[in-house]
Amino acid sequence: MAQGRKSRAEQGDSGPSPNADNWNSSLHKFLLFRTTKKRGYIPSLDSQDANERSVVEWIKEQHDAIEQIHVKDSNSARQLRSRRQQTITEDQIAALKSVNFPFEYNFWEEKFTALQAYKEKNGDCLVPQSHKELGHFVNNQRRLKKQIVNGKSLGTLTAERIERLEKIGFVWEVRANADEAFNNNLQEVIEVSSNKWSSKNRRLQ
Repeated sequence: MAQGRKSRAEQGDSGPSPNADNWNSSLHKFLLFRTTKKRGYIPSLDSQDANERSVVEWIKEQHDAIEQIHVKDSNSARQLRSRRQQTITEDQIAALKSVNFPFEYNFWEEKFTALQAYKEKNGDCLVPQSHKELGHFVNNQRRLKKQIVNGKSLGTLTAERIERLEKIGFVWEVRANADEAFNNNLQEVIEVSSNKWSSKNRRLQ
């Protein structure tokens, strides 16, 4: 290499994505899927159709990748590391724009609204992992928050989203909450049993 000439890595250019072929294949699959639906149709993560779920998961991955690029951080070193590790290239974003990709669709807002409805119905945000619509969403929010606490994430869980989740009573540490609930229930059982035993003894006297 000629002296004074910087490598592509040193220039911050990591070159073509190692997953470019897979990405192009997924884009082609998305375009084929769209030809079978009405204009503006957005597939659902909760669809019974495996092909539709695959397409919408890819759409969500693109949304998350693009959103992560725009996450602001005051630490320039972390910003640089994030750019080098970003999972979507400018060429890929341009390709999405050229095919009218649904950039405006907000998967997070959709799930947040569903979580609000869940709380209104059940009284809390303790969604079980097995919940078809929200199980993965709540687990992912906890995972992202843990990464932020550990200083390892520049992901899509922004401070504004954390605040909105906490305002509706979202529980970050499920194990601690579950242990507390168990202890409370156990104490109630002990008190009820004790009262019954005392009542029985009084009748025998």
